[in-house]
Amino acid sequence: MKPTSDQMALPGLDGKGEQRMADARAWVDAHPEEFGWYKANARRECAKPHDGKASPNRCIYGMRITFGIELPNYLAPYLARIAMEQDPSIRMRVARSDADCYTTAVLK
Repeated sequence: MKPTSDQMALPGLDGKGEQRMADARAWVDAHPEEFGWYKANARRECAKPHDGKASPNRCIYGMRITFGIELPNYLAPYLARIAMEQDPSIRMRVARSDADCYTTAVLK
């Protein structure tokens, strides 16, 4: 018998998203210079004429290279939403996820 899948679980009902958002917020608080760079890079991407949105993965990758840091990929949607909370002019290319339950960012 195959193990059950959580694919149909309702978003926000498990603790994973809440814990990941807490981890992302703690990381942002501990790394203001790096996250400032992340937001500045997102603003530069948003200024490009293609669709006016930034890629969370590209922002994280650039930050890793620039600062020589390690950061898990699973934080990408959470950092994107924190950036959009802090600067409403930043628009990120994100899909709906469990991160939405723990943010005031408005997805456009």
